[in-house]
Amino acid sequence: MTRFFRLLNRLARDCRGVSVLEFAIVAPVLLAMLIGIPALGVLFYAEAGLRSTVEDAARYATTWPKPGEADIQARIASNRFGMNPADIVGPTVTFTSGTSSSSPSYVTITMGYNLAVNFLFVSKTITLSETRRAYVAS
Repeated sequence: MTRFFRLLNRLARDCRGVSVLEFAIVAPVLLAMLIGIPALGVLFYAEAGLRSTVEDAARYATTWPKPGEADIQARIASNRFGMNPADIVGPTVTFTSGTSSSSPSYVTITMGYNLAVNFLFVSKTITLSETRRAYVAS
């Protein structure tokens, strides 16, 4: 029994291989961060591009003379800030006319974007969407 405790005591004081064990514990977290941070950056870039494109189209819809639906969609196609045209969903441009002076006319622009996020072994498609409403002259 004392021989067992001596062996156990000797193993407890032995520090060889500790760095390998620590690396094995930290490596999955480090790897996930190294892969996740650029993927998150791509997601933020796509979201910013989608938001910029829809906001630009909404601002364009408020100009005079009032642009039509085809003009707004052409503006979206020309200003698609960093987006792949094959992954764009929409855009949808809806004009709503006010019935009285208390309910103004407006245009609603909705657009989506399918973004493929790739990790090491997992690939997932995330659908981003953005909607803006702009009040226009009747």
